[in-house]
Amino acid sequence: MYRQYSFLLIFPLLLTISVLYLMNDRDQADSSVNAVIGDESYLHVFGDTPANDVPDRKRINVHLDYVDSVLRNRPVDHLTQRQKKNRTRYLDLLADYTAAGDFPHNDGHPDDRRPTFISDDGNICAVGYLVEKSLGRDIAEKVNESFKYSFIQEIDHPVFNKWVKDSGFTLEELAMIQPMYGPRIIEETKVNKNNISLSYGLGSSLAAGANILYLTNNASEPWLFDSPASSHWYGLAAGTGSVLLGVFNLNNSNSFVEPLQPDVSICFNGCSLREVTTTNHARTTVSAANIGVGMFSIVRAGYHLINNTGEDHTPSGLGVTQVQTVPFDPGSVVPALSYSVNF
Repeated sequence: MYRQYSFLLIFPLLLTISVLYLMNDRDQADSSVNAVIGDESYLHVFGDTPANDVPDRKRINVHLDYVDSVLRNRPVDHLTQRQKKNRTRYLDLLADYTAAGDFPHNDGHPDDRRPTFISDDGNICAVGYLVEKSLGRDIAEKVNESFKYSFIQEIDHPVFNKWVKDSGFTLEELAMIQPMYGPRIIEETKVNKNNISLSYGLGSSLAAGANILYLTNNASEPWLFDSPASSHWYGLAAGTGSVLLGVFNLNNSNSFVEPLQPDVSICFNGCSLREVTTTNHARTTVSAANIGVGMFSIVRAGYHLINNTGEDHTPSGLGVTQVQTVPFDPGSVVPALSYSVNF
């Protein structure tokens, strides 16, 4: 019986941890920076995937630096001397491109992130830069005319195909290099909406009331329940519900982009965007309170279920005790009222 109760105490805690993990995963950036390795570069450098508020330029820099290092350490014994030479030269050019930081942006594709060979401001993508430096800007622009938003494997241009063959890279390696670029962000705005919705306010009130009802009942002689065990099962359920309610509403940060021009509803052809980040500190505070009260109920209920609290425990209530009068009159005591609380 002891082990059974111990497992039931652990279950709501494991459930809460799982929900927090899933919410953290949901709060990561909506799409990765690369179609082949995703955000492996960011994970390698920082130990976690990027959140929504990580600047696009930082993500691209981290990705290109990481891919540069990976490709330089791959064996090249199978390549011809010309391919080896080209590969080394292109990796050096890629390092220059990364350092310059003049990246394009997704200026017309409906996807949040998309390969963009050359954006309307003239900035060229990483692979496009290698083509430009080896074959000329005119060839890069011809590829851009038909394959502006295409992934590397989708580009079917005779000059580009020949360049790939001589580059010393495989199509997969070039696809690893190719970032998916985000929209052009001109302005960033942060808005704190301190409001509690009616539904969440009612839900939090009910959860708080359920927990208070349990916490005000005596541990061994509950006034509302038939037995101590039923009281603590109720407390375990009330506490778990309160914790989950708080966890699901703890993170109230949300990011989205919108056109700077108020009369533009769909952003094509390079319109400028504003990134808006909204928070709700009041809702977060209430959620933290729900979690705290719920955890207290879970711990209290679990403790008494495990220890099989019953009639043999002293109930809470008023009593009479003896209080020493030190330092006023050492050695003497006087009667006093006390109130004992049975946890």
